[in-house]
Amino acid sequence: MIPYPAHIPSRPFQYRVLVYAVAACAFTTGIAALLLRVFDLSNVVMVFLLTVMLVALRWGRAAGALAAVVAVASFDFFFVPPVWSFHVSDTQYLFTFLLMLVVALITGQLAARLRAEAVGAAAGERRANALATVATDLSVAVQDEDIARICDTRIGPLLDGKVTLLLPGRDERMPSSGHGDTGIAQWVLEEGLPAGRGTETLPANSATYLPLTTPLRTRGVLMLERGAAQPLDAEQLGLLRAFQSLLALAIERVHFVEVAHETQLHVEGERLRNALLSAVSHDMRTPLTAIRGMAGMLGESEVAQAIVNQADRMQRQVTNLLDAVRLQSEGVRLDLQWHALDELVGSALAATPLGARQVVVDIPAELPLVELDATLFEHVLVNLFDNATKYTPGDATLYIRAGHTGSKLRLRVEDDGPGFPPGIDIQALFAEFARGTRESAVPGVGLGLSLSRRIVEAHGGSISASRREPHGACFDILLATGEPPAVDLEDPA
Repeated sequence: MIPYPAHIPSRPFQYRVLVYAVAACAFTTGIAALLLRVFDLSNVVMVFLLTVMLVALRWGRAAGALAAVVAVASFDFFFVPPVWSFHVSDTQYLFTFLLMLVVALITGQLAARLRAEAVGAAAGERRANALATVATDLSVAVQDEDIARICDTRIGPLLDGKVTLLLPGRDERMPSSGHGDTGIAQWVLEEGLPAGRGTETLPANSATYLPLTTPLRTRGVLMLERGAAQPLDAEQLGLLRAFQSLLALAIERVHFVEVAHETQLHVEGERLRNALLSAVSHDMRTPLTAIRGMAGMLGESEVAQAIVNQADRMQRQVTNLLDAVRLQSEGVRLDLQWHALDELVGSALAATPLGARQVVVDIPAELPLVELDATLFEHVLVNLFDNATKYTPGDATLYIRAGHTGSKLRLRVEDDGPGFPPGIDIQALFAEFARGTRESAVPGVGLGLSLSRRIVEAHGGSISASRREPHGACFDILLATGEPPAVDLEDPA
């Protein structure tokens, strides 16, 4: 927490207390003159010592020290023979005066210390009570408006002024609320330093702006307006520093409560969405299977084949929905085995209806085995190949290449179609339910690339997209090569 201010203004010394100390000694002298009619001179000394102690208790160290000197001088001048003179007839009185002065000074200073400790204890109790009251109110605050009301009704009167809470908007800018100087408040928020009256920055301003800083960031600004009042005393400064910390923590707590509430709503929404997707996907599988079966009964006609292709495509979308729900709830569980990459590519091509499109496969025979979950990785390839068929014309060419890139294995899937729409963020296509165009005649729900990224990243790899020159789309998959197991060859007979 930034200290404010750099120094604590000391309370000015009240010189009138010295006059009070002298007056008390004069009054004691009169009392002593009356007591000498009954008591001995040695007994009257105690009256002066009592006066010194009372003066120190009431008016402090300086008044007590002056009272000690004046009391000894009065005792010598008015009561020790010869009276009305500072001349001492018996040298033993010198020792008495010296001892009396020392005792008076020590007694006075001890009394003054006792008084200071009592005042400090009372101030500490008041500060603790004030902090406890404000802390109790802040602990039950659930909104920023509650904290602002506590500043106005609780903290302001304790500091003899008006305290206003200034909070930034979602854009981290101070709104023009009509309270204080927005520019100063914005500077305090950004720099985390105090400004205004009583500080080194803009001290001529009528208000004081204090940052409400937490370990994470500055959450807001506290504005204190005191008019023409005196500077804050030490007790009020201690309260102000404590209030800064309490308010900052309260604002941060309210912020995280709101974040937790929003997160809870988001989680609940995700749960309901996953439940809906799972139910819809399961309900769609049965009619799709029936449609595909009845289309197969129509023979090898072009219409029947088109129905089969569309049913297969819809089946893949349903599979994507089910996989998205399963991965969201259970995470990615891999069954890792060593596989030849060209075999996985061939299997994925066989499962994807490419039509009349040409396919160029360039995978070196010496490429090592790769440790993959064959089912999931084949699903990634099918999604990429299916995207190519949906967004390229029937005479397009699909290029599948593999090779080494440093210590990684690179698999590249390209096409020479129209490519990605201009002006879109290509990497954003990997988000759930993201598509290249908001309204499109191309079937799909925008889950294929999202699932592909999750599966590839679960394998410790990465997938990215880019534009192919002069036109077309390109997807790059990077995988760790690992150390394939040695293959034992049988000896020829």
